[in-house]
Amino acid sequence: MDTLGRIYDIVGLSGTEKKIMAALSRSNNVQDLVEKTGISRTGIVYRLNTLAKRGLLHIVREGKKKTYSALDEKGLVDQLQLAVNEARASRVGQKGARIKTTKEDEFIIHVGAKEIIPAYERIAAENKDERIKAIQHHRSYNELLEKITPIQLAAFNKTIIKNRLIIEGMLNEGAYQAYKDEVKANPNKYKGSVESLEGRMADYTCFADDKFNYDAELWLFKNTSLLINWHDEVAIEITNRSMTAFLKDMFEFVKKDGQKIDHNQAVRNVLAR
Repeated sequence: MDTLGRIYDIVGLSGTEKKIMAALSRSNNVQDLVEKTGISRTGIVYRLNTLAKRGLLHIVREGKKKTYSALDEKGLVDQLQLAVNEARASRVGQKGARIKTTKEDEFIIHVGAKEIIPAYERIAAENKDERIKAIQHHRSYNELLEKITPIQLAAFNKTIIKNRLIIEGMLNEGAYQAYKDEVKANPNKYKGSVESLEGRMADYTCFADDKFNYDAELWLFKNTSLLINWHDEVAIEITNRSMTAFLKDMFEFVKKDGQKIDHNQAVRNVLAR
């Protein structure tokens, strides 16, 4: 049996799901899949949604049109490795901690991607019509992509757009070239993730590649700060006006030395053929 077939068996795909995954190597829309598999349109749509929820597909939306692509062998192996890492973490009893100091103030340590990602999404969903400040080196972004599926990342960015959040982001100057190189080398893994970055209200600044070159990143919301290390899968959520205000002032101080960039145009340049 080939490697993909073994992986499909390990993740428990049915015969119908295997048939759809195989057809996705030649087709990327529902009608083509119906014609090539003989499965009803309703059945195709249902199975595609199921496979997507399990993190086995990339979905690209262009207006009302959706196209689908199956994870390649490396992408599937990465998903399996992530599941193994999470199982190991739960087996050794890793868990976060919560400290409530006042009615308004709270400090939470999140351990493991299964704790961090929901916190990441929840905080974004709780904020509307606000400016979010973020410092993220591409090194940290790559670590993030190993912990989160393209579907989860797209959903997070959709929330940002829906809630009219302005991303006041700082990233290293080589990040956009890195996006371009990664999409060219492995479009199945990276294209959907990069596409989901476009369309946000953005105020971006670049810093030198050797600055903030860590596996960690910082997100600053209205009253909450989130410091994440994706490699070690640990995050600190701080809900405290004074500490968040302090970090925002520090952010502005650092930002003065950066270079402004049109983020959405830069992303379009990355995706241009």
